[in-house]
Amino acid sequence: MRKKWWVLILIVMVACGTTDVEESDESSSDSTDETQEETTTYSGYVMDQNETSILVVDTIEPNGGEPIWVSGVDKDMWLGKKVQVTIDGPVAESTPMQGEAGEVTVVDTDQPDGADMNEAQALATALTEVDRGNALAVESLTYEEESDEWVVKMRSTVTESGSEKVIVPDENFEEQQ
Repeated sequence: MRKKWWVLILIVMVACGTTDVEESDESSSDSTDETQEETTTYSGYVMDQNETSILVVDTIEPNGGEPIWVSGVDKDMWLGKKVQVTIDGPVAESTPMQGEAGEVTVVDTDQPDGADMNEAQALATALTEVDRGNALAVESLTYEEESDEWVVKMRSTVTESGSEKVIVPDENFEEQQ
């Protein structure tokens, strides 16, 4: 009878030892997954900026309008530009989210036939005329050839304040630093 107990204890110990090895393998693969998840890409328009940070907001679509403050960018005129940002490290799940820039790439925007300005320039001009404190997102950005003006519709991503419509005359654009 004693032999049966010793055999049973030995089997339990061997089984537990095998489980510990498998768990350690899983934990090492989990740490690899966490490292991969710490590089995230966002794209959208730069809707606000300060010395070394930009507020990137994707366009409003069914799941759009998610703002993120990206720090660690070069001092430049970013306002209105369409960008793709790679975030290195964790993203703070605040409102708006926050992260450290790994790489920022400016995406070319359209310049319709007959227009003097491109989309980025029209948006930058419109943003100088509104209160940017509510993390605005672009709802629509269109060039009206007949009236030679841009119609920019924006909406807050943090409040239910409705849309703001800004008419921007299509004139030569001068960057403001």
